[in-house]
Amino acid sequence: MAATVSVIVPTRDRTALLADALRSVALQGTQGIEVVVVNDGGADVAGVLPLGVRGMTVRLLSFPRSRGPAAARNAGLEVATGRFVAFLDDDDMYLPGHLDRALAALERTGSDAVYADCVLSGNRTVPGETPTGSPYRYDFPYDPDMLSVANFVPTTAVVARNPAHTAPASWFRFDPELPILVDWSLWLRLVHDRGWSFARLSEPGVVYHRSPIDARLTGGAAAHITSLALYEDTYRTIIARWPVPPTGRVARFRRHALTMFAIAHEQLSTGAHLAPFAYEDALRVLHAGFTGRLDEDTVPARLTAVLTGTDTLTINPCGPLVDRVQL
Repeated sequence: MAATVSVIVPTRDRTALLADALRSVALQGTQGIEVVVVNDGGADVAGVLPLGVRGMTVRLLSFPRSRGPAAARNAGLEVATGRFVAFLDDDDMYLPGHLDRALAALERTGSDAVYADCVLSGNRTVPGETPTGSPYRYDFPYDPDMLSVANFVPTTAVVARNPAHTAPASWFRFDPELPILVDWSLWLRLVHDRGWSFARLSEPGVVYHRSPIDARLTGGAAAHITSLALYEDTYRTIIARWPVPPTGRVARFRRHALTMFAIAHEQLSTGAHLAPFAYEDALRVLHAGFTGRLDEDTVPARLTAVLTGTDTLTINPCGPLVDRVQL
């Protein structure tokens, strides 16, 4: 019997985090949940899989060696039986009621996919509880043109109709050839090549655990520069796949995004650090400029300020800009 929603969870060598992620799914209370855990070449995880949870079944796929998160999610998609599919990274958690709200929104709006707001937390939280005190959110209204500039839809926030439930859908796959940004590449394919519609759920549904930049990388400035170069190279690869008119708004803001990389590289090359949540603040500046809530002429200066930590912002996606800290 087909499930209502299949939740695909890639994992590798993070059994304690995986246990919390799965607990957050079990606490949803939604009937007909199928969890597909894909062990990407890591240590055995069978011991942390929940057993006997009413309304939920758990399937385990295991790779003998790591093939990367894109291939792991694709393997989950290939066996998912649900009418809908959802994604959850093993270090993140669902908030109570997330799946029910997402499924109701899909039925109500007729959209192909919905994404919930994400609460960013630098500290581990307890399954079922909403972290407090973090000013950071992924809470951006849907705009397909802005999506062509930068990704504001984390994988773990998305619940979508499963096209394979009615017909084979090999196009609904992440690109394993890309080293990063595989979610953004898929969203662009779905929106611009397949005509999909997305809708935003403005109520937080996911805890997105994300450490400040300095805590994510070891190896000093060289490691940061290497990571930044990989990000920029992949960004350029993706925007080349979906070209736009060179004088339009999307093209201009893609150039602003490339300016973001240049500013960050200059900052790192001098031995200085980026601000702790530099990307999140820079994305908010780009979004505010693109949607007209920030004068486009000021975008480069604002990017410099948030990347270097001389200024950080609280920018309500639906309201005015508010300076959070002036250093």
